[in-house]
Amino acid sequence: MSPQTHTVDIAMVEPGPEHSLFDEALEAIQHTLSEEHRRNFRHHADVSTLLDDMRTICDANVKEHRRLLACCKKMTFFARTFAPYFELLSICVQVKPDWLGWLWGCIRLVFKVGSNYAVFLEKIADMFESIAHTLPQYQQLHESCKHQLHFQSQSQDARLAALMSYVYADMIQFCLDLYRMLSRGHHGVGLRHLRLSSPTILWRPLDSRFAHLEARLLRHKIWLEGETKKAIQDQGTIAQRRREYIEFLHHQVEANDSNELVEQRMAKRMRRVDKVKAWLSNCCAYRDVYEHRLLQRHPNSCTWFLKSSKYCTWKHSPFEQASANDAEELERSWHDRVLFVQGELKSPPRSLPPLVPAAPSTAFFHFNAAHSYCIHPNDAFRALAYQLVHTHRHDRATLDAISILMRKTPTHGKASSDDILAVLSLLLRQHPTFLVIDGIDECSDSELFLHSLPEVCRRSDARVILLSRPDIDIPLEYQKWASDAPHILSLSAELNKEDIESYLTENLNRMADQGYFGISMDRSLIPQIASRSNGMFLWASLLLRYLQSPGLSPNERHTVLEQAHQLEGLGSLYRHILAMLDLRPQKERQVVANIFRWLSLSIHRLDIPTLQTALAVNPGKLTTESSYVSNFADSIPRLTCGLVEVTASRVVFSHRSAREYLESPDFQDSEFSLFDDSIPHAHLAARCLSYLANDVPKRPLARLPLHTRPTPISFATSSGISMRTSKSGDSGYKSMSSASDSEGFPTYASASTSSANTPQLPLAAAFDAELPFLRYASLCWPIHLTRALSNFTCRPRAATRQTSDQFEQTPWLPSLSAFLTDRGAVTTWIEASWRYNLPPNLSRLVPLLDALKNQIPPATVEGRELRWVVHGVRELSEALNELKEEYGTTLRENPDLIWQWRGASEVWRQANGVCGHGGGVVRRILAASG
Repeated sequence: MSPQTHTVDIAMVEPGPEHSLFDEALEAIQHTLSEEHRRNFRHHADVSTLLDDMRTICDANVKEHRRLLACCKKMTFFARTFAPYFELLSICVQVKPDWLGWLWGCIRLVFKVGSNYAVFLEKIADMFESIAHTLPQYQQLHESCKHQLHFQSQSQDARLAALMSYVYADMIQFCLDLYRMLSRGHHGVGLRHLRLSSPTILWRPLDSRFAHLEARLLRHKIWLEGETKKAIQDQGTIAQRRREYIEFLHHQVEANDSNELVEQRMAKRMRRVDKVKAWLSNCCAYRDVYEHRLLQRHPNSCTWFLKSSKYCTWKHSPFEQASANDAEELERSWHDRVLFVQGELKSPPRSLPPLVPAAPSTAFFHFNAAHSYCIHPNDAFRALAYQLVHTHRHDRATLDAISILMRKTPTHGKASSDDILAVLSLLLRQHPTFLVIDGIDECSDSELFLHSLPEVCRRSDARVILLSRPDIDIPLEYQKWASDAPHILSLSAELNKEDIESYLTENLNRMADQGYFGISMDRSLIPQIASRSNGMFLWASLLLRYLQSPGLSPNERHTVLEQAHQLEGLGSLYRHILAMLDLRPQKERQVVANIFRWLSLSIHRLDIPTLQTALAVNPGKLTTESSYVSNFADSIPRLTCGLVEVTASRVVFSHRSAREYLESPDFQDSEFSLFDDSIPHAHLAARCLSYLANDVPKRPLARLPLHTRPTPISFATSSGISMRTSKSGDSGYKSMSSASDSEGFPTYASASTSSANTPQLPLAAAFDAELPFLRYASLCWPIHLTRALSNFTCRPRAATRQTSDQFEQTPWLPSLSAFLTDRGAVTTWIEASWRYNLPPNLSRLVPLLDALKNQIPPATVEGRELRWVVHGVRELSEALNELKEEYGTTLRENPDLIWQWRGASEVWRQANGVCGHGGGVVRRILAASG
């Protein structure tokens, strides 16, 4: 727990008028508020002036006006409900104006500070509304008891006022708890009437303390209603009721939990933290890319950067507690807390050393266009908030924020963009933090990111460093009158040239010692090639990968060094690497080409087990253990000569420029080209169909043995991603539900995870683990085939590569033909599609196949086979549509009933035999006549 948090400790006594709980509560307020908030504190004599002030706060925030207005109504409802309390209190004691002024002022302050964090203020307003429903009807009680005789004794009045003071102290305590959560560093002295926070082990998060507060208020209501009965009561009954009330308050604050209950409470806190992290997260694997880069960093490099004056000024500016809670100061000075670090084009500062110290706290994000699923601005804000929740998961203020955040929040939902910014802003308000964000230029919408970031900076004193190439447009709002903002630290290629030359020289000398360049070598060549990096670490690292490739002989490597001028620039180096890969054995070329295709054009990101299986599939053949790439993590970078790298949970291009080069028209005749994406999509569709036809067991999925095939790599991965893509319409698919992103996807635990702690997987996740490519193949083959056919044009055979493949232009055709003629494969596919909440639909494929049929001569083997396939797909599409219409509800509940469909036997009995090139098509497939 945070050592800075002071305890709350008030003795359960009946305070005398000379030092009542009312006065002590006012002292606690003044000791808790920051100097700025004390100076600007507004006392309100009544609810009407409080309401006017809160409405003014709402009007000042145009963006969140509607949400704030709803919160204002709920908190006003509480204030109007509690206001008659003072009228009732005035019967037995003279009410001081300060008692009202400080209470209404505290509520106004909570509303004012919370207005910057709408998602939290909504939860706070709900809590005030709940309190209002729990409170006694003070107005009715006041009217009832003000003329009763037993309220006329001064001694009775003083004791009654003392008992009623606990409610006032409770409400002040609640407001101060909220204030502490919404600010930094001011914990005050607390009130003595509670001991819930005293020892660390007894401390409870805010939602638990709120439950205790509601219990106290309910008991207060019971006591007060009994105290103010119209019927004449003897003094013994009144005294007994008061003792019971006092004993309840004593028992509530003094009760100690057993060790077992304390452990359960701690476990509950961590589960709550995990729920918040899941609510914030989008499963973006940004961290493993960062850690992978750390392993590549050359020791003692870029120390010059840490000594630059602009960086030192930014880094060493103190985090001052006073300014952290001063909204006006934060708004005025946020420009000075943001530092842009820009490297020359194609030479970003990716090899810089750690930029900030571990303390006070640091959160980071790395936009990487090669990792195309983590480049949206929202990905960065989610990751930053996620890290801070984890870092401060034992801090009391953060735990309070987390506890109320989960009040009535659906556990299966995801935080909105506004919620993310509010959570991030509050965590930065609570804790002094450095934010390091790399690759701004590779963000999918850098303009949106740079417009959203000031919203966070204006609410906190976070120090932000943004690394990018210089070709980004910095919005005008980063400029500040009479200052040099935006603060930009420009890095030229000359600055890190020495570090890169040292890196190359050291590694090339090591390779020479190991014999990579033959028995003898002129080492004077090494400094010459090291000087050609032009400040690009990417070029240097790819050159080393190229020289280490088994595709080059020692003499060829030596020749490369002698002709180093031919490798200058990334384009030249990529050209030499791909030319070398083009000379590798056919099986290696096929693996490399498929890696490029899957990384560039997969419908959603593939985790490592799924990609391993996808690469092992050879169309038309059964996939065996020998088909898998052995030593996956090391083999993929070696096979691709460093163009692709394997991180802890993902396989990605080493840099976006590698993919851009593969997509360039200059490279369109290569086997590895991605210029015409219809060709890669055709190959990917073929592999999906082959997997369904040859590798998936032809029986109900619920009956599959649920043992997990060991994978060659034990990385913690997750394939949590929605199947709804920006182009999902081109498949004819329509999702049945808006399930959460991670629903139905397997989660592969790391090797260190204990099986005893692993929950039972649902059925879909269980056979996902057994057949990791099943989900993707079932749901995505129509999408790949649709995209392959959408831009299809007949092309002449490449003159550079002779082939006897009769299906060169339609590589998917044999696999689709084999799939359609296999009753078990089609039935398994239908069941899997329903299990994954995406009913099979081929309606968009039919017109595309018809159009293709007109482009391919019918006299060829390819043309004859295509005509049978078109007929089969059309009939299957019609059958699937009727199946969904007639049996959709049943199949949603129990997809394996498709195996018992009574119309299937007659349909498959009429299936066609083999025709054309080893293939065939059914005339009627799953017709709806059953």
